[in-house]
Amino acid sequence: MLSNINIPWICLTIYLTVRSAEIFGQSTINGANRPLEKSFAANQENDHTLSDGTATTHERSSTPDPDKMNLYFLSGLGADKRVFSKLVLDERFAVHYIDWIKPEKKETIAHYASRLVAQIDTTRPFQLVGLSFGGIVASELANIVHPEQIVIISSTPTGVPISKFYQGLTKFLLLSPFAAPFLKSTNTFTYKFFGADTPELKALLKSILHDTDSKFLKWALVRMGTWKRTDNLENLYHIHGTADKLIPIKMVKPDVSIDGAGHLMVYAQAKQISDILNKKLSDNWVKNPNH
Repeated sequence: MLSNINIPWICLTIYLTVRSAEIFGQSTINGANRPLEKSFAANQENDHTLSDGTATTHERSSTPDPDKMNLYFLSGLGADKRVFSKLVLDERFAVHYIDWIKPEKKETIAHYASRLVAQIDTTRPFQLVGLSFGGIVASELANIVHPEQIVIISSTPTGVPISKFYQGLTKFLLLSPFAAPFLKSTNTFTYKFFGADTPELKALLKSILHDTDSKFLKWALVRMGTWKRTDNLENLYHIHGTADKLIPIKMVKPDVSIDGAGHLMVYAQAKQISDILNKKLSDNWVKNPNH
């Protein structure tokens, strides 16, 4: 039986065969003149093209503040630091955003994570925060760099067993030349599964998907379906929304659940998520006698 966690992607990829002609002929930047979408585009300071190697975090200071704890954020699949823009974190934290890099051919998530280590200052204590796919990568990173704590949001701490048939089906469908244009498009279907139920969230999702690297998107979707992790990290804390349609809450066992929140709750319920993060991250810092 196929895992419920992957059913939305089956629906998406099958549905693209119906809409492929329409989407393939559309410009992905149609609608960019809408006020909200235009404002998101105007606020972009970075080129979203993935680097070949390991980029450096833009916020890292050349002179680290010894009185601050480093926090490294990993965004979700196809997303970037815009999804964290509404979080209000304690000033005692030095926040950095890890950049996605180009995956190598047939690269595993674990190997990919090892190439992100160059973006982390491992000489000082730090914590990781991963959103969605970023939570999966953060779990693999934690095996290598051993953070003080890892917090995942709208994600899963372990892989979900799926059949070899589904793995093959996913890989086959994603090889379609129409898969990328569809998965990067926004419509009622994608808005529903991402929980984008306001004009602001829809504009954010549209802007992020437009900037997503197609090859990275396909690689990550396949790797998510074949992730084999079976054990929870001891220092992992999981926050999840009860209305998440991409990763249904019945498939995971979070430490705290946000009632009625969807997959984009880090943006839609930013105040609530900020309060939880500040308390949990601060508690861990206080308990560490080195700070």
